Amino acid sequence: MRKGEWKIYFPLSPSLHFLPFSLIFYVFVSLCASVSLWLKLGYCSYFIYNIIHNMHFKNMFLILKAVIYLFVIILALSFLIVYLNSHPPRYPLNIPPSSYGLKFESVEFRTPDKILLRGWFVKSVSSMQYEAGRKKPVIIICHGLGANKSDFTELSSYLSKSGYHVLLFDFRGHGESKGNSSTLGFLEQDDLRSAVEYVKSRADVDIDKIGVYGFSLGAAVTILTASTEKDIKAVVSDSSFTSLKVQGERLLKSSLLPKMPFIYAATWIYEIMFKTDIDKIAPAHFIEKISPTPIFIIGGEGDTQMPASDAEELFKNAGEPKSLWIVKGASHGGTVISAGREYEKRIIEFFDKYLKE
Repeated sequence: MRKGEWKIYFPLSPSLHFLPFSLIFYVFVSLCASVSLWLKLGYCSYFIYNIIHNMHFKNMFLILKAVIYLFVIILALSFLIVYLNSHPPRYPLNIPPSSYGLKFESVEFRTPDKILLRGWFVKSVSSMQYEAGRKKPVIIICHGLGANKSDFTELSSYLSKSGYHVLLFDFRGHGESKGNSSTLGFLEQDDLRSAVEYVKSRADVDIDKIGVYGFSLGAAVTILTASTEKDIKAVVSDSSFTSLKVQGERLLKSSLLPKMPFIYAATWIYEIMFKTDIDKIAPAHFIEKISPTPIFIIGGEGDTQMPASDAEELFKNAGEPKSLWIVKGASHGGTVISAGREYEKRIIEFFDKYLKE
């Protein structure tokens, strides 16, 4: 047979006892042999063919059985990885805004798919009497995976004292909100859009001055949403990943599982589970669409989950106006602690520049 010629090999078996399995196995191996020939891999196809042709039928069945078991194990582990990450435990709320002497309302609103989300609307603390009753700019805060709105009450306190209303809310599957799972950045975009619609419905909010702050998963959601939601006028992204697929590869590496074949199996399961394309959960691919909305990108120098290189890549891909800050020595979730008062200062300066001037 000439190289490059396409032909299916199908050696006949003297036994029909394991016919269903042998049929699948023969077809699979024959296809491999034929494809290798079609791809001009020389006598590799003949080598495969000769091994199968001379192999005892029972041995072939055992090999096929082992392959099936391996396939099931890979799928099971991949499903477990996706399930555990999309079903984080719900942690109790810890610090309410009242702990900082802030006035707030418990609010709720629904997403397009009817998920009830709950949040706190913290009102601006005005030090000037004549400002009372005026519409104020608002900052929406988006938490990370497995967190909740109460993790950002300190941030809301200094934003409120700087003249901003603040909406802290729980993503679906988190805190006090309904929903059984996180979609790791897909439907959370609808959650944020619903939050934007909620603040726009309030009489005390200046709807032309809506800013969003996001951390970790919340930062990724903020970037993805702001790329299409032009009611958002300023964005702060702290510790966002560049793409969910890359983040999945990091997770596999940290769990000592090989990238191949688990990344493909986990991707397939994720896309089936949430009916979406994982490539759409890629802030680095969509961040350029945020422009001309200003964005402030923050990363931690010592972050091993979303490394500083992620922030640098996001900054590189973003359009103007943009700014980047890599906080020295900061781990994941540690940018506020490492930067101290400088963090508060830079966040307020950014929002003041684009929402007050």
